Amino acid sequence: MRSATPRTTTRPMLLGSGTGRTTIARCILPLGCCLVLSSTGCTGWLPTQPEPRPIEKTFGKTESSRDTIGIESILIRLDSQQASQLPELWAALDEQVITPDTRITLDRNGLRAAKAADHLPVVLENWVRASERRRDDDSLEQAGLAADVSSFCQLWRCRPDSRKELTVRRLPQDQATLFYFDGAMKGGTFNAPHFYYSLFTAPSGDASALVRLVPEMEYGETKRIVVAKDSAIRTDERRDAIAWESLAVQLRLRRGDCIVIGATQESRGLGEHFFKTLTKDGEMQHVLLLVRLSELRAEDIFAPNTNPAATSASRLLP
Repeated sequence: MRSATPRTTTRPMLLGSGTGRTTIARCILPLGCCLVLSSTGCTGWLPTQPEPRPIEKTFGKTESSRDTIGIESILIRLDSQQASQLPELWAALDEQVITPDTRITLDRNGLRAAKAADHLPVVLENWVRASERRRDDDSLEQAGLAADVSSFCQLWRCRPDSRKELTVRRLPQDQATLFYFDGAMKGGTFNAPHFYYSLFTAPSGDASALVRLVPEMEYGETKRIVVAKDSAIRTDERRDAIAWESLAVQLRLRRGDCIVIGATQESRGLGEHFFKTLTKDGEMQHVLLLVRLSELRAEDIFAPNTNPAATSASRLLP
């Protein structure tokens, strides 16, 4: 078994997308967007919701670039009864859109991914509603203290040259001993791990977008480094990180399509560390990450005769 060593990862490009690690300053804008959506709840995920969806309100306030893509994400925690319905959920999703080699590698690492086209399966809708009710009724949930996974809805405004971090679990006081398969079996013990997915997007010319999600982990102490970019030199604070490119999920989505990622039924490997959480009540729960394409303005780039007034955010929303 080879021990894990920190490495500098060359990040992928989607249709000419730029790359680079997000600095603290660049996180301010998406954090603000997340707070707007968190206050309005998760019911915008449900197709039967009669009120205007939260993302519509947010995009209506500020004119976004024509190549901006709106992505919504949410983490759903499942109690033991809900977790028993996971086979029903995976049966309702499309796993065949993931290449066979990727599915095998995901499974070796205790991970599973699939696509929900156009709308969520009924069982998943029910879990979103239950998560919303739980947060409305529990002050610990509202404060994000019920577990190390918070079920807040988040909105990400993505550009082809940007990268966003979707935090799954952050354990600043803990150590994690994990083993994973990345060409060979590797592993190690990591201090203060932060488990997250890097999100990359790129619009396509057919009213769709490529969405790429890469599982990553930061760990250890923060280090100050010198970064040279665009003929300028600056300092930045970073931690060691591992990016599992072989476990990346990349799919072409249309508005309303959703990527669902979680652990295998028998938790192991990376799946156990990314998608299992211990609540304040001592209950071990499964976690699902939902990533949905909610807004796409790029289609009028490829349709020059389109009336700009007709391409408002409200029209683009399902």
